[in-house]
Amino acid sequence: MSSRSSSLKTFFVRGMHCQNCQLFVESKLEEVEVIKRARASLKDSSVEIEFLGEAISVESINEILSGTGYSVAESKSEKHTGKAVKVLVAASLAIVVFFTVEKFAIGGLMNVDSSSSLLGFFLFGLVAGISSCAALVGGLVLSVSKQWYSLYSSEDSFLQKLQPHLIFHAGRLVFYSFFGFLLGWLGQSLKISLTFSSILVIAVSIVMLLMALQMLGIPTVSLSIPPFLRKLLAVDKSRRGRMMPFILGATTFFLPCGFTITAQALALLSGSPFHSSMIMFFFALGTFFPLIAIGASSLKFFSMKTFSEVFTKIAAVLIIFFVIYNVNSQLNVLGLPSLNNLTIGTGEQVPFTPDDSTTVLATASEKEEEIVVNEASPKETGEIIDIEEMVGFQEVVEEQPFVIVQSGPEIQVIRTVANATGYTPDYYQVKAGVPVRWEIEDVGTSGCTNAIISRNLFPQRVELTRGNTSVVEFTPQLPGQYKFSCWMGHYTGIIEVVN
Repeated sequence: MSSRSSSLKTFFVRGMHCQNCQLFVESKLEEVEVIKRARASLKDSSVEIEFLGEAISVESINEILSGTGYSVAESKSEKHTGKAVKVLVAASLAIVVFFTVEKFAIGGLMNVDSSSSLLGFFLFGLVAGISSCAALVGGLVLSVSKQWYSLYSSEDSFLQKLQPHLIFHAGRLVFYSFFGFLLGWLGQSLKISLTFSSILVIAVSIVMLLMALQMLGIPTVSLSIPPFLRKLLAVDKSRRGRMMPFILGATTFFLPCGFTITAQALALLSGSPFHSSMIMFFFALGTFFPLIAIGASSLKFFSMKTFSEVFTKIAAVLIIFFVIYNVNSQLNVLGLPSLNNLTIGTGEQVPFTPDDSTTVLATASEKEEEIVVNEASPKETGEIIDIEEMVGFQEVVEEQPFVIVQSGPEIQVIRTVANATGYTPDYYQVKAGVPVRWEIEDVGTSGCTNAIISRNLFPQRVELTRGNTSVVEFTPQLPGQYKFSCWMGHYTGIIEVVN
């Protein structure tokens, strides 16, 4: 039995962006008889190959990797400005489409309540899948799609390559139904904390960001796993490997967009475990079609040899955008500074100017007689309402669609109109130490706008019901700017407390 001398050679790999990519390249190369060992490095985007005998050519190695989305070269590829422009233009167009959908508030076209049919929840899920769920779950699908695609060869059919995505959605359907059953059975005791959801979304977003940076070829923090352990944990086409997409799909129940939270709340109120389970099942089924379209489209683009690398970069840029969008929203939910602070209250401002007069404000019991609403047409979001101090008579600020009227025992009354596009006005000034009565009229909320939170002003969530006015009362003590927002932090405003 003769032994052959071995030779080592290092190649640079394109398309490798995660631990699973690293493992796949190694295992794919080690299937070849003349290759004794392959060790890929995510940090250097390279692979060191030990050959049994003479090293084979780059062309031969690329033939082995054909159809996987990976390729090798003997030197690092140069940066192409043309490709970068294509990536930025395509990603920008996708982002514009996303914000256009948000701007026109398609969620307002479909509204559900506790009496809605299961078909209504299906349509509600369909709308969610092309709105805020696309930012959260769609971004997650994009971040793992390349990894799943790499499990299959060019000989595998499109349906075979789609299997991880179908398993992912099977996990969503099964666990949405299961947790829906628990919501109906256990009721309020199983209510999911918004703080928990926010922290979880931020944690997942950080992982998505790291994957996106790797897809762009930017070195990031990478936890090195020993080769033998990577092979045990790898996602592959075995029965064990298929569990990862299933479990990932199941956990999205705890990564809710505003639409999902609405469905969960209505399932909670259903009072029937079976009906609650069906509400969540049909909602998840509605989201299936737009989300599977995102996954299927990504597979098509990855399979195009001339476009695969460009699409990988486009997907990475979109993931980074979704990360920023999601984290920014969760900062709003937590009441922390965010990008929204740059745009709130940019409209006409009427400053608060206190004097030495006795302040007499309308009492809550006198609301019907004392509160006056100007019939002028609403202005753009960003309008600021101030508090005028008065003695013995009512006063309405001219040309203001929402006014604060003050007469009687001290209480400050502010009014808001809520719809599917947010809250108007989005900026108020109130006086410190004086009780505030906030009246919020729901003229057609949908998704996450059907509840308002402001952690630093009041602990409870203010639920809104279409056609009704909800009221919350609180007494601000310390001067400063306090943020309020919808459940998911997409729509925000400021209540400024002044002395």
